[in-house]
Amino acid sequence: MIQIQFKLVFAVILLIGCNAIMACTLNMGYRTNERLPLINKQPDNSGLYSHLYGLVAQILGCELNILRGPKKRILKMLKKGQIDFYPGFNFTVKRAKHYYYIENGLPGGDIGISRSDLPDITEIRQLKGQVLLSALGAADFVRGEEGIKVHKVREMTIAKAISLLKRKRGDFYIYNKSTLEYYLSRNKISDIKIHPDCCGGNQPLYLAFSRKSSHYEEIPNPDFDPEKLVTEKNFPVLLSPNSLAYQFREVLESLKKSGKIDEIYKHYYNNSP
Repeated sequence: MIQIQFKLVFAVILLIGCNAIMACTLNMGYRTNERLPLINKQPDNSGLYSHLYGLVAQILGCELNILRGPKKRILKMLKKGQIDFYPGFNFTVKRAKHYYYIENGLPGGDIGISRSDLPDITEIRQLKGQVLLSALGAADFVRGEEGIKVHKVREMTIAKAISLLKRKRGDFYIYNKSTLEYYLSRNKISDIKIHPDCCGGNQPLYLAFSRKSSHYEEIPNPDFDPEKLVTEKNFPVLLSPNSLAYQFREVLESLKKSGKIDEIYKHYYNNSP
């Protein structure tokens, strides 16, 4: 196994070129509260994120530095380039003015939870007349839908969402499938209903890389279609091959193809305490 990993790292270093040997720091930002098993509550940064992105930084010849703080402050620093990337970030056109989206290699997709008395939800429009709980800055799952109220909560956690559901301060909560299922299993919660088919099924997950970062450079995307909606795939610019952000993405893709990211993922999600 060690020999295989060494060959992988060596191959990636050859792929990204001589810039890999230059010392650098990659700043990752995250809010203060935990999202197990991805990251623990501040000041403990241990978890899948530090493992995965620490490995990426090591391959690039860099050091990973994790900065924690209230989400608004972290996003402000990210926008200014004081933080290089945020490890899990939903795409919006407004956000894309400041961030470049890179697939983070982890399995994605959202599910919903509610009190047990709510009928099965298989489409967002079925939430008409209900209150959706949402973190400040989270993706707008009900955009364009009428009759669905959204209760935005500062520093939202799964525990807080479940508490609000049980106290009837909200009716539905949508979050990453892996993280929600991990939390419910780890804490042996059985009186909360899961809605596995509510929210679009499996989707890739993305990280946001600051377009003001010193490690970021961009070039025009010749394949961009201005007649179509701007998305992660149809974006006006591409990463410049001369940038560390480009090399960062190449390493992530190599680790994904090799099965290393899947190995790290299973280690954390299959070893619930």
